[in-house]
Amino acid sequence: MRKIQKLSELQPTLAFSEYDIFKQYESSFHLSELGRLYRSIPFSELAASLGQRENRVGRRSYFSGAGKVALMVLKSYTGLSDRDLVAQLNSNLHYQLFCGVRINPLKPLDNFKIVSEIRCELARKLDIGTLQRVLAGYWKAWFKDSHVLMSDATCYESDVRFPTDIKLLWECAEWLQGQLRSMAKLSGLRMPRNKFDKQRLRYRIYSKKRKRGKSETRVLKRSLLHLVGKLIGQCGDIMSLGTANLPARFHRRLSIIKKVLHQQRERFAGREVKGLIVSVDKDYIRPIVRGKESKGVEFGAKVNSIQIDGINFIEHLSFDAFHEGNRLPQCIDLQQS
Repeated sequence: MRKIQKLSELQPTLAFSEYDIFKQYESSFHLSELGRLYRSIPFSELAASLGQRENRVGRRSYFSGAGKVALMVLKSYTGLSDRDLVAQLNSNLHYQLFCGVRINPLKPLDNFKIVSEIRCELARKLDIGTLQRVLAGYWKAWFKDSHVLMSDATCYESDVRFPTDIKLLWECAEWLQGQLRSMAKLSGLRMPRNKFDKQRLRYRIYSKKRKRGKSETRVLKRSLLHLVGKLIGQCGDIMSLGTANLPARFHRRLSIIKKVLHQQRERFAGREVKGLIVSVDKDYIRPIVRGKESKGVEFGAKVNSIQIDGINFIEHLSFDAFHEGNRLPQCIDLQQS
């Protein structure tokens, strides 16, 4: 018996007593809140719109196309981490029924990274407009006031620490120093001299202070700008020798850091910067000024959404700030379609 089997293949092979118990679990699943959610979503149609189909050759997938979509919905519904979701999936028959699989309790699924792999696979093929049309077509029979439209904008915040210029520059310097040490070791060269240790001590003292003066912040920022520029130059010197084989992700991150350095130098000089990078790992995130009392600035994707009969549909999504008041004609077109 494999680790995971699809329910459609498993049921005819079950013993009668086990099959009767499983049928009771299946009946209770359809009566539960999770079962009602399962019936309200067309998983097969969503999987088809995402290009998910059964491969007749090669290794078979643990989850069907509909099961992959259901797994992502289950993760959002439960709010669990990938590791906890797989642990719950191994022991909860309702979760297994939701995803269309049954797991052998003697051979549980132990690879929790399968959740992130499925998430990345679906994200590469995701088309929000197509999926929303599939859902709207499935739910259209239950719409009562489809002629009524409500619109509003919100921000889907990303998990990033609150960015400051000092934090961002120190993050760049710390990564460059680590890469510089690795490249020097691989190339058989001496570690180039710089003032990284001195700046690390200054940054620790600065970060532990509850109150930081503007002059102190400006002095430290000037020092970090000089340090990051020097580290980039030292990395370039070793790269010019051609002795270190560096992956593509190194060059991509290095280009982001160079752009951060340029932007921070412009800000230090008092000039306005467009497309400000606030995170090296997520360089596409931009600050979105919301003007709320509790939170003036949010970091993530700004979304203009419409609501029909209590169901929200995404009209426009962008990581760059935009004026939602200018998008009323597009909202009406989407609502009518």
